[in-house]
Amino acid sequence: MIGSIIFVIFLSIQDIDSAVALYKTRHIRAENLKESAEILQNILSSDSNNLQANYELSKVYSLLGDDAKTKEGKVLFYNKGVEYSKKAIGINDNSEWAHLWYMANTGKLGQLKGILNAVNIIPEIKKEIEKILQINPNSVEALDARAALYYELPGFLGGNLNKSMEDLNKAILIDSNNTTLLVDIGKVYIKKKDYKKASLYLQKVIDMLNPIDEAGYILSDKPNAIKLLNKIPTGIGGK
Repeated sequence: MIGSIIFVIFLSIQDIDSAVALYKTRHIRAENLKESAEILQNILSSDSNNLQANYELSKVYSLLGDDAKTKEGKVLFYNKGVEYSKKAIGINDNSEWAHLWYMANTGKLGQLKGILNAVNIIPEIKKEIEKILQINPNSVEALDARAALYYELPGFLGGNLNKSMEDLNKAILIDSNNTTLLVDIGKVYIKKKDYKKASLYLQKVIDMLNPIDEAGYILSDKPNAIKLLNKIPTGIGGK
């Protein structure tokens, strides 16, 4: 009996590794993302309390939502992401990744539902960020999320470009090859009209040889860096 349980756990770990490998190579083959979701769903059909399968599926639904062409499709996927991340939190409230993907999907849903709803969920997003940083003070994803809040929010709601930059600089010290962080700090410098520093960070993204997330780099970060760099005013010396 014990041997059978261990064998099932071993197979689940192998399947999860396969699902992760698929979503990490979605830039090579778009269908990999849906196939990753199918593998994780199969695992959960027989092992619904598998912590990693739940939070990995939440991540996959977040990525599927990003790729969806309609608002309805995005809402559907992000809601599923919330569902599975909440299940993961219920299994282990100290799971960094469960809270991370709950926060990410909740935030994306808030943005889709308009400014008023986005404002209403800010306390929930902040609470989740602090929970993640309590679990792992070096979570670059949580630092980036907090920096994004400081960047996006108006001053009367807590927006602060200097605090945004502080969080991003801390995260970059932890993970210097994370191109999402480099794009985001480039945005902060653009907003501060420090175009010289913005250009340096954005060019670093474009020239990156070993990004930490190759799929995210190819599909999102590099195109965004190119687009932002092209929008920087020419003929202005910057600071």
